[in-house]
Amino acid sequence: MYRVIEETKASSEFGLALQQAHEILDIESGKQLLDDINPRVVDAAELNVHRGATEFKSPENVQEHGQNKKEEEIRPCIKTSDLVPSEVKRRTGFQDLPNLLSYAMVVCDGDLERLFATSSKLTWLEEWLFFFEFKYGRTAGRWKDYAHMYKCREKTLRRILKKRLSQELEIRKRWPMYATYEEDAKFRDEKWDFYFKNGERIVMHDATGLPWQCPSNAALQRALWSDYYGTTCAKGGISNQLCGWIRGMPLFTGRITDSQMIKDSEIMVAQRKFSEADASSDKSFANVLDKGFRNTVDAAAQGQTCLQPKYSKGHCQFTGRLLYTQLVLLRYGLETNVRFNAARCRGS
Repeated sequence: MYRVIEETKASSEFGLALQQAHEILDIESGKQLLDDINPRVVDAAELNVHRGATEFKSPENVQEHGQNKKEEEIRPCIKTSDLVPSEVKRRTGFQDLPNLLSYAMVVCDGDLERLFATSSKLTWLEEWLFFFEFKYGRTAGRWKDYAHMYKCREKTLRRILKKRLSQELEIRKRWPMYATYEEDAKFRDEKWDFYFKNGERIVMHDATGLPWQCPSNAALQRALWSDYYGTTCAKGGISNQLCGWIRGMPLFTGRITDSQMIKDSEIMVAQRKFSEADASSDKSFANVLDKGFRNTVDAAAQGQTCLQPKYSKGHCQFTGRLLYTQLVLLRYGLETNVRFNAARCRGS
């Protein structure tokens, strides 16, 4: 058996001689090979020993060997056979694995190298599954839970999340603001031609509130408080084209009104620039707004129009073609999208 003597003791002449004697006895009895003698002992004793092919394992080599052994023991904690559609739906919200990978391919802009690249001991599929599972936020509520599920450190999982989020934000900047007029006219349902016979470039706008923590600072609480929702929240705008293209606007504090949100986001200016750069048509946008918006003048300043429900006064009746009930039917799809996106943001 190999004997280990403390370095401080081996540095003395007595300890050095004692260690050398023990090692020579082990070599003679066949318990130890000659090549296993500590090179420090050989150098201190000035022994001329011929070394074979076996090299003494320094602490650095021992550590590297331990790391390699640890890496060899790493096995995927998630098998592809376990990712049946019901399991993928439960963990990520996607219908099945091909649906999940299709979106991951969109995030990677069709680059397989970026899709398969990893930044941890997890496999590429495990990293994407964790990323979408964390965003979905249904299966676990703490970092330690994810670390236990994926057999990985919390620090590593945070790094994976930041990497995948940066990829998603980067590719989102390349997507167009709206669908072109040609795309909108081609993919919209034919029923819209009954309401818009002149082929208007329709975009519907609405706002939604995302509940927020009540801050201790009074000024922040006033800024986030919304009288409409009756709570502290962040307010965001959502726009929808007839072809189904949905776009979200930046978040504002809950105190802001719907009209002021349209002004501060400068969405009308961005729409004018988009329509001018659209090679398929030079038609301006027609904004379908709810009764709470007061942006008719803002739209006219950018060469656009607004469609809003009319107000009734006492004995007066509606006479226009676009009645309030018709507008509700037109905006039904937008209201559904608003509720869906708000629920996704809240994680409910």
